[in-house]
Amino acid sequence: MKCRKCSQTAVIHLPQHNTAYCEGHFNEYFLGRVQKAIKTYSMIEKNERVLVAVSGGKDSVALWHALVKLNYRCDALFLDTGMGRPRLEELQQLAESINSRFIVYDAHEDLLGLDIPRIAKLLKRPTCSVCGNVRRYLMNKFAVENGYDVVATGHNLDDEVSFLLGNILNWQEGYLTRQSPTLPKTHAKFAKKIKPLVLLTEKETYAYALLNNLPFSEEKCPFSKGASSLLYKKVLNEIELVQPGTKLRFYTGSQKFFKEEKEPVELRECAVCGYPTTEKVCSFCRMKERLKNALGEQAL
Repeated sequence: MKCRKCSQTAVIHLPQHNTAYCEGHFNEYFLGRVQKAIKTYSMIEKNERVLVAVSGGKDSVALWHALVKLNYRCDALFLDTGMGRPRLEELQQLAESINSRFIVYDAHEDLLGLDIPRIAKLLKRPTCSVCGNVRRYLMNKFAVENGYDVVATGHNLDDEVSFLLGNILNWQEGYLTRQSPTLPKTHAKFAKKIKPLVLLTEKETYAYALLNNLPFSEEKCPFSKGASSLLYKKVLNEIELVQPGTKLRFYTGSQKFFKEEKEPVELRECAVCGYPTTEKVCSFCRMKERLKNALGEQAL
């Protein structure tokens, strides 16, 4: 198959766009899709500082690399929560090569010296739930305290449509109206949250990472086994195979449909830590309090 732009041998075929690209033109396409998402969904304004949440996987590393290539002011942050430290030396080398910063934040003090699996066991809660709560809180806190305006995460199109399908099947109206690629700043201690990869599939981010020799871990989280989102992804992949472009139409259509329904959530300051929450005490502080009680009971 030939590249659509230059007729050289293509390295990737994209049925959803009925096209194929060589390495150079695929990189151009990928960066163009990231830029389109940023512009379409008002993600980054001029001179805003961006903090990229880097887990070490292909999506977050590809996002970090792409944003630097697009000349955005961004650094990367890896939260060490006891869930593994993937290829940190190579990621530090990548930071130096692209003239960016790679920051490793040790979260063990915030988590009372425990790792996330241990916390989940003590609180009798799903590991994914605890992990998400911790990461959202600490990424926002770090961004606010270090002068970043925006927190960017590597959620791709496959992630978003699987969440969307799950929310529709279970009719989670609140989640449906809030599932946006951009969550604006609605409080002084709340950084804007964005997902610049929402117009790109997992296949595309994987190809970008490989073609640019980016260091990333291919290990899957052991706690994701059996997650309903994996089933939704499988179903959507089968539909996409027969009807290319379904995922993109599903996602972009949902954003238009729910656009009028989205209203800013009223935030208040947590009575314990002072960071934004919809409750009197934020979920992170409630979790820490429960954890202290669990550790106290264990010591008796």
